Amino acid sequence: MLFAIAVVGPAGSGKSTVARELARRAGAVYLDKDTLAGPLVEAALAASGNESSDRESNEYYRTHVMPAEYTSLFAVAGDNLRLGHPVVIDAPFAAYLDSPAFFARSATHGRWPDSPVFVLRVLAPEAVVKARLRERGLERDAVKLRDWDAFWRTWGSTRVA
Repeated sequence: MLFAIAVVGPAGSGKSTVARELARRAGAVYLDKDTLAGPLVEAALAASGNESSDRESNEYYRTHVMPAEYTSLFAVAGDNLRLGHPVVIDAPFAAYLDSPAFFARSATHGRWPDSPVFVLRVLAPEAVVKARLRERGLERDAVKLRDWDAFWRTWGSTRVA
């Protein structure tokens, strides 16, 4: 059966664990936004004079880089769907959660065939998210942890509904 599942949620919420398991069980293509575009995002940020690991608090990233990142993600998903492969997308979508039309527009732009689309939101308590980000030790999480209150206020707690 052809379908697309977007597993969304803040960094450290457990969305990658859930998305990988869904893809494995369903025999679907697993598309991780950071794997797909991470090195390109870092290069674009560095080339523009920005800190390569600063995404959420970086206006240049949010305005110029992130839209291209999601456009690529939806295009690769569309390629796989048109080949008859179900997909599981692993991405925060935090900036787009308040825009219900974003997903439909992006799927149309990515030329997705008509098939069921599901969005699964993964959430975790603040203390759990913070501990996971510390534990995994990724450079892109250092910026979040450095100004934790601002990160959580914008991308964690206000997004937990």
